[in-house]
Amino acid sequence: MTVETAPNLEQVRAIEEPGVVFVSAGAGTGKTTVIVERFCRAVCDRGLDVDSILVITYTERAAGELRARIRQRLRELGRHDLARELDAGWISTIHGFCHRLLRAHPFEAGIDPRFRVLDESQGRVLRGEAFRTALEEFCGDDPARLRLLAAYGGRRLRRMLTGVHETLRSSGLPLRLEAAGDAGLEPRLEELRAATAELGETELLRFLEGGPGPESLLDLSDLARGDVLAEARQGVERAALEALAARDREQLQELLLGYDRAYRAAKDRESALDFEDLQLLARELLQGSDEIRERESWRFRSIMVDEFQDTNRLQCELIDLLARDDGELFFVGDEFQSIYRFRHADVEVFRERREQVGGVLALTQNYRSRPEVLEVINHLFAGDFGETFQPLSAAGRFPDPAFGPAVELLVTDKDSYKGSGTHWRPAEARHIAARVRELVDSGEAEPGEIVLLFAAGTDARHYEEALRAAGLPTFRATGRDYYHQQQVVDLGRCSSAWRKRLPRDSLQGTRGCSRRSSSATTGWRSRRRR
Repeated sequence: MTVETAPNLEQVRAIEEPGVVFVSAGAGTGKTTVIVERFCRAVCDRGLDVDSILVITYTERAAGELRARIRQRLRELGRHDLARELDAGWISTIHGFCHRLLRAHPFEAGIDPRFRVLDESQGRVLRGEAFRTALEEFCGDDPARLRLLAAYGGRRLRRMLTGVHETLRSSGLPLRLEAAGDAGLEPRLEELRAATAELGETELLRFLEGGPGPESLLDLSDLARGDVLAEARQGVERAALEALAARDREQLQELLLGYDRAYRAAKDRESALDFEDLQLLARELLQGSDEIRERESWRFRSIMVDEFQDTNRLQCELIDLLARDDGELFFVGDEFQSIYRFRHADVEVFRERREQVGGVLALTQNYRSRPEVLEVINHLFAGDFGETFQPLSAAGRFPDPAFGPAVELLVTDKDSYKGSGTHWRPAEARHIAARVRELVDSGEAEPGEIVLLFAAGTDARHYEEALRAAGLPTFRATGRDYYHQQQVVDLGRCSSAWRKRLPRDSLQGTRGCSRRSSSATTGWRSRRRR
């Protein structure tokens, strides 16, 4: 594939546009190139200081890559002095920015200057201890509250309330449980009944026909076994939990606030902050001190936000507190690439800001894919997303022609499997495995050149089993059974033997690595003796 190295006309406009700029960048359209070039022109051509530009992106890895690309571009332009200054530049995640801001103003923020940021494992331990403390204080010897605990179960109750607590705080919202609407339990039950009848699960079907209450539906794993019923079962369990939460809202609200107090006390004892604290305290600092807010907003002549589709309302509020009326504010993202909702990203923020800005610059020249692939993508996405989708065109030129169809659609008719005693998911897996076998046998591809992508890894096991049954080797990096794969089990046993200095018998059950692992263990132990 050959591509032009100079920015295309769409990119040039996004690089040069002043004021408040909103860029909708489709997949593979070179948005990082735009950010790099916009930064370099600001410091090289317009004379802005390196530390007067704030660049926010979503992950630390992306921030590191962006910094490296800007440094490389500055060196290409002969500005080695600016490349050296880049280490002091403000290129980070939103959490990294908040951390740096609080380090500069700890007393004004009311925190210990020596504070540390909890990593995920440390935070999990503190949250668990805080919830146990709060639960003991909440229940006491009150029979009604003990019945509440018995109905939900301690683990489920903890998972529910700590999840709500994290979601509300990450969005900058008050810790208040809103009254829920209809939980939709009956439609979920009907779906599970239909799937159960289809598979002939008589015991589960009798239980569902008996009209069980929400308390009895919180955990159906003993009755609805296997992955085939997992989706329908989990839908019922979620709906039952929501129905119970609506009934017990006042008591759950009290427990939520008790947990918040216990968690804050635990962090105070450790002089520690979590990621939500960083954002909330930074917002409070900027809102509560006009002097600091004005100083920071004067510092940043230009603010650029990458991956804006994965921003939430609290983070957008922080950016607005820093923005100046006469400064530059640059947003770039793609609502169709919003994949971090599980981390509390809110794509509605992207859509609302796009409407506020009015004019949107679109990047549509794709530098990754063949035109045959993009033609299919455009057809499918335009039908689903309508006018909001910007069709992509291929910027690259491919000297080698495409042999055969660029996209092949295998359709599974779910309805045709009803009443057959066979679930559609394993059947689809066998269908795909047969097609992959044909591709390998015909020489069109090697097994290692074929990848299966899933919206979720829950059912990956079905496809792996079907591929192996067709004589195809597999490597899987997703799904709930990942840690039960033989190669992972082997590694675990070997690691355990090395760590515990166990005899050779401890490696029974491994395949292919027993002899080598035993030798390595023996050698390690002999070196210890010497």
